[in-house]
Amino acid sequence: MTISRRQFLQGGAVATGGARMALSGAAGVGAGAMLRPHVARAEAAHRFALGETKVTVLTDGGLTLPASTLAANVPEAERTAFLTGHGQDPVTRASALNITLLQRGDALILVDTGAGMNFFEDAGLLADSFDSAGIDREAVTHVLLTHAHPDHVWGIIDDFDESERFPNAEYLMGAAEWDFWMNPDFLTSTPEEIHSFGLGAQRNLGAVAEKVTRVGADHAVVPGVTMIATPGHTPGHMSVVVEDGGAQLLVTGDALTHPTISFERPDWQPSTDQIPEQAAKTRRALLDRVATDGLMLVGYHLPWPGVGRVEVKDTAWRYVAA
Repeated sequence: MTISRRQFLQGGAVATGGARMALSGAAGVGAGAMLRPHVARAEAAHRFALGETKVTVLTDGGLTLPASTLAANVPEAERTAFLTGHGQDPVTRASALNITLLQRGDALILVDTGAGMNFFEDAGLLADSFDSAGIDREAVTHVLLTHAHPDHVWGIIDDFDESERFPNAEYLMGAAEWDFWMNPDFLTSTPEEIHSFGLGAQRNLGAVAEKVTRVGADHAVVPGVTMIATPGHTPGHMSVVVEDGGAQLLVTGDALTHPTISFERPDWQPSTDQIPEQAAKTRRALLDRVATDGLMLVGYHLPWPGVGRVEVKDTAWRYVAA
C-alpha cells in the first residue's frame, strides 16, 4: 500500500492548517515569507565530525501526518498500544526533515534537497538553514538524491522563480529510481494515488536532468562516500555510507523513518513504503549492519537532528539518540 498526496494532505492539514502546493509551475511563497514560530526557535544546524569529514545536519522543518501512516499492516489497537507504551502520540505523527551536508576535502555534498515551499506549511526551511549556518548554497558540489518523494526532491528548484537552488552541483540518483519516476508513461503505468508525486518529481528532476548522473549500487561519489542500494520505500531508494578515520556513518534517507517503530517493529509497514515487503527486508539488513558494525546514523525523519546509534534489544533493535 502506498500513500497518496491526498492522504498526506488530509492528515497534514489537520495539524498544520494546510499545505501549499504547486504541481504545474505555479509560483509559491518565497522562503521565509511565512513565520513558523515553533520551527524558528529550533536549531537550524547541528555539526559534528567523522574523522576529517565535517558533518552538518540542516533542518528543512517538518511534517505532521496521521499516526495510521506508521503501520498499515497491523490493527489500530496494536499500533495505539505500542505508541502509547512508548510515550508517543497515538493519533498524529510529527516527522522532522533532517538534511545532511558533508564537507570532505574540496567536496561539499548535500544529501537530498528538502520539500520546497509547496508541500507542507512547516517544511521548506532548507534555504533559510543554509543562511543561518553561514553556508553558501552555490558552494555545494554534489547533491545525492536518496529517492524522489516530494520532501526529498521538491527543493531542487526555487518555487518563486524556478531557479536552481544549488546551481553549481552535480546530481546523483539511483538509476532505478530515475527510471521509475521519469518514465514517459508514468501516468499510465502507475496507480493514480502517486500521480501527483510523479508530476512533482518530473518537474524538479527535469529542471536538472542534464546534471544528473544515474548510478548503481555501491557507487563511490568521492573516496569514502558511497551510495548503497536500500530499495523498498521506493523502487530505487538509496542510502549513503560515509567512512573516515576508522568510523562509519549511515545517512538513511527514508529506509528508517520512526524512532521506535522502524527499529523495534521493522516488519510493520508504513503506508509511505511503495514496496512494503522489500522495505521491511531492507530495514532489517540495515539495522543488523548498523548495530553489528557500530555505525552512526542520520535519520531523515527521526527527531531533530536525527543523529544516533542502534543497539540490540531482545530480538529487535533500539534507536539511541546521540
